[in-house]
Amino acid sequence: MNKLKALLITSAMLLTFASCGAEKSSSDTGSKDNSSSEADTTASAEKETEEPAESDEPAETEKKTEPEEDTTAEKDDDKKDFTDIDINDYITAEATAPALWKATDPDSGNELYLLGTIHVVSEDKFSMPDYLLDVYEKSDGIAVEYDVRKLEEISVAQELLMQMIYTDGTKISDHISEEAYEAGKEALSELSMYASALDVYKPGFWVSQIETLAMTSFKNLSTEGVDSRFLEMAAEDGKDIVSIETLEIQAQVMTAYSDEYADYCLRQAPEDLEKPEEIAQGLGELYDAWAAGDMVALEAMSNDTEDIPEEYLDDYAAYNDIMIYKRNEGMADKAAEFLENGDNYFFMVGALHFAGDKGVTALLENKGYTIERLY
Repeated sequence: MNKLKALLITSAMLLTFASCGAEKSSSDTGSKDNSSSEADTTASAEKETEEPAESDEPAETEKKTEPEEDTTAEKDDDKKDFTDIDINDYITAEATAPALWKATDPDSGNELYLLGTIHVVSEDKFSMPDYLLDVYEKSDGIAVEYDVRKLEEISVAQELLMQMIYTDGTKISDHISEEAYEAGKEALSELSMYASALDVYKPGFWVSQIETLAMTSFKNLSTEGVDSRFLEMAAEDGKDIVSIETLEIQAQVMTAYSDEYADYCLRQAPEDLEKPEEIAQGLGELYDAWAAGDMVALEAMSNDTEDIPEEYLDDYAAYNDIMIYKRNEGMADKAAEFLENGDNYFFMVGALHFAGDKGVTALLENKGYTIERLY
């Protein structure tokens, strides 16, 4: 599996707001060390994009520009970028039937319904199944990974981003190779994201932004995923909204890459971005598996390390431990707390958190709760 395609699972299935930093990074926290306003950052991005190199022989360069552009245009005629691709062309699911479980406390009889979500959906092919709406209507509230509406407060957004920057006076270029730094800049520039203010951010943030921006550039792909739609409904209906995780936990995941593994990911990024159709195919397969509630397929996709070099497998495993398994434990503890208290919440987290024998439902079963797969 293409490495970037595998990483897109993080954004689509596991992280509630992987793209939030892309929307706020330059105006909020980057200013700490760069004194850059949003306008300054935009100007920096434009400068990086428009002036990639200087020439000592401008007159000759100008003469050669026209034929070189014509040659490049001809060469890239068949090349597609992300905005050329409609994600619906890669989704085959005709119906939406995601996995749903019911956990029961055998002592008290308290019940909790648990849904595996996806954080991005097809704008045209997604529909909310009646069985999910029925559970929602009977609930007193929803429990989501994190209530992203809180990020509308500047102080909360800044708190998130402050956890993803270096506060010791170093920059990303001090922690990764020059090759990885330049490749990361190239990838971010291609996605119209790079600005010098980003140099104080940790490598994991760069990787997460590249994967998220690439994915969300596809046509008809909505970042208003399942949990976001329930959040909107619950807010309108006056239902309780509970965050299962803290802001710190989600920030830790976005920066959990070791410097060595992030270095590898960034070095590969420009090459990965040349394969938008391959990435769209992987994302379509991911969506189809989620829509069918196929947990076996989802687990297999997340564990596919075929294209990751052997020297980085331990780093990847360590990242997955933070990204998935440690969080699963906290999520299971929170679900158990709801069951013990008799809280009538509709519990929803990324579907991969339920996969395998380390998933949330398996952990709840180990705690003595009865688990029933409903759909």
